[in-house]
Order: sequence, then C-alpha cells, then structure tokens
Amino acid sequence: MLLSAGVVPMLEDMIQNFETCEAATALLLNLSCLDEAKPVIGSSQAVPFLIQFLEANNSRSHSCKHDALYALFNLSTHPANIPYLLTSGIIEQLQSLLTAPAGPSSYTWAEKALAVFVNLASNTAAKKHIISTTGLIGSIAAVLDDGEPTEQEQAVSCLLILCSDNEKCSYLVLQEGVIPALVLATANGTPRGKEKAQKLLKLFREQRQREVSPVRTQLHEVHSVVTVGVGDGGGKDTSECKSRSKRLGRALTSMWKYKNWSRHQH
Repeated sequence: MLLSAGVVPMLEDMIQNFETCEAATALLLNLSCLDEAKPVIGSSQAVPFLIQFLEANNSRSHSCKHDALYALFNLSTHPANIPYLLTSGIIEQLQSLLTAPAGPSSYTWAEKALAVFVNLASNTAAKKHIISTTGLIGSIAAVLDDGEPTEQEQAVSCLLILCSDNEKCSYLVLQEGVIPALVLATANGTPRGKEKAQKLLKLFREQRQREVSPVRTQLHEVHSVVTVGVGDGGGKDTSECKSRSKRLGRALTSMWKYKNWSRHQH
C-alpha cells in the first residue's frame, strides 16, 4: 500500500533534506526488505544518497550510515539493481569501509561491506570493476589476515567468487600472500569460513596444476623429438629432419615464453 501510494518519490525528496534524511533512510531500510520494493527503490534517486552516506567523513549519524549500508545490502540482492549501484559509485564507497575505524560499541563496517561485495560479484561487470579497482583486492586480503572470524568468512567468500574462472584475479590474490591466512581459517574460522577457505585453497591448487601441465607436456615433446632425431635421424630424408628441428624449436620457444610469463606474473 505504501508503494502504490507513492512513498518512494516522497522519500527521494526527504533523503536530500538534512533534517529528514535519517528518518527517510530508516524507512528505506525497512522497505528494502520487501522483494516488491527492491526494484522500485533500486532505480530511484535515493540510491546515490544512500551510497553517499557511506563516506568515512560524512556528517550523518552512525545510525544513518548503518541503515544506508543495510539498505544497500538488501538492494544488492536484486540483480537488476546492480548496474545502477555501480554507476552510483558503490564500489569505491564500500572500499573505504573496509579500513574505516570502528563505530560505537566497537561496531565494524567491514563485515557488511564485504557481504555487499559478495552480492555484487555475482554480476560480471561488477566483478571486473572490483578486480580492476586499485587496492581493493589488497584491502579484502587484509581483512582476511587481520579481521574477526565473521569478517574473515565474508572476505574468503568474496575472494572465492572473484577467483572462480578468473586466473588473473587469482594471481592478484596470491600476490597478497593470503595462503597462511587461508590455512589458519581452515582451522580457526567459522564453519562456513572453513568451508570457503578449503574451496579457495583447492581452486589455487587446481590452477597451479594447470600451469604446470603445459610445461610437462612440452618437456615430453622435446624428449620425444630429440630421442627420435638421435636414434634414427641418419636414415631419414632432409625434409623430415627439418620438420623435427622446427618442432623442437617451437617446443623450446613455447617453454621459454611460459617460463618468463609465469615469472612476470609471480
């Protein structure tokens, strides 16, 4: 009834007013829990203001910032909202929360900010944006290393989604030295955190095995070419010897390129 009566346009006006923005944000949070309200709010002009309230130096109260973050989490569960959230600058503001000081009663922002990142990462464009944002992978890895168990759970869940089917992101994550933290999470984390950490470690192992396999295959090819060439090269015609020479050259060149590419990545 509130939606059909036009409450969202009214809240768009209220959230821009300093005196009424906190009440508007609280009501938007309540409405954002409803599936039928998520697309209406998610496409409204209230979204940029909700994101703006996440700024570390914003003058709004702690409760306003808290309500805005939780409302954005609810909105991010609706996939159609994600493109508008991206264009409104949500990733940059969420990144600032990962290192923001704790609020009243030692409340930390990282856990819920990472939960929003998990929702966003299900979208291909958002996933690319997250990976390409300078310092963001490092900030997530820092939470995995130093955060509370519930924060670590969200961090490893986010990294698992980002690294799945994306070896570039895996390299970025590994460069942050996350393996010791992941091993600790498998022993000391929350039940869900342990499960996610084990899956991420398995993903890294499988990707590593795929990297090593081409080198093994190429070594086998080189060995075969050299063995055949030495064993019976005298009885073959010139064209076949040239063919073997080319195959050997291609194999060695491929190995050299792979070795240098791998060193560059690591």
